[in-house]
Amino acid sequence: MRPYSFAIARGHRMKILFNLLLLLSLAGCQLLQTESVRTSTEDDIVMPESSPELIAEPEQEAELILADDGVSMLAWLQFKDWVLNSSILQREALPLHDDEQVAAIQSSLAQLHPDNNYLTRFRAQMQLAERLMVAPPELTTLFSWELAFNQKLLEAESAVSALTRINAELQQELEQNQARNRELEQQIEALTQIEARLNQPENGEPHE
Repeated sequence: MRPYSFAIARGHRMKILFNLLLLLSLAGCQLLQTESVRTSTEDDIVMPESSPELIAEPEQEAELILADDGVSMLAWLQFKDWVLNSSILQREALPLHDDEQVAAIQSSLAQLHPDNNYLTRFRAQMQLAERLMVAPPELTTLFSWELAFNQKLLEAESAVSALTRINAELQQELEQNQARNRELEQQIEALTQIEARLNQPENGEPHE
């Protein structure tokens, strides 16, 4: 019985050892497979090459000319926007175009700024309307808004000026009437005092 039991026990240990070796072999294969996958994945990843930065070229401003094509119209729109948002010092230092007609329109548009006084904008209104008589139709239409807006502004300021003048005249007339009333009141007071003295009795006897 003992040799048989020893054989069974030995066989059992061999089986356990065999299973351990099998597990180690499987673990080793799995590690090799994982490492292989990791290596192949790293090889497949391609880092993008750094491309040189693209530097945007500055936009060149279109030249102001008396034309009604899209580029010229856009140039005039940009100029009008600049005038509207500019300060008085910037408008005074405005470099004018070499072309006399273009320079005249530039100057008129700058003088039409709402911050300028009534007389300056009135003269600019007349000058711009005269210059646009020889301008292309589409360009004239583009500036019609400036002319219409400034005309309404001039009319409103003229009405306000007229009302202010009328109010000043009414105020002056009121002050004159008040002064005349004070003078009449003084005259009435003087006459009242004279009448009171005349009605005083002489030697204690009243006048009949």
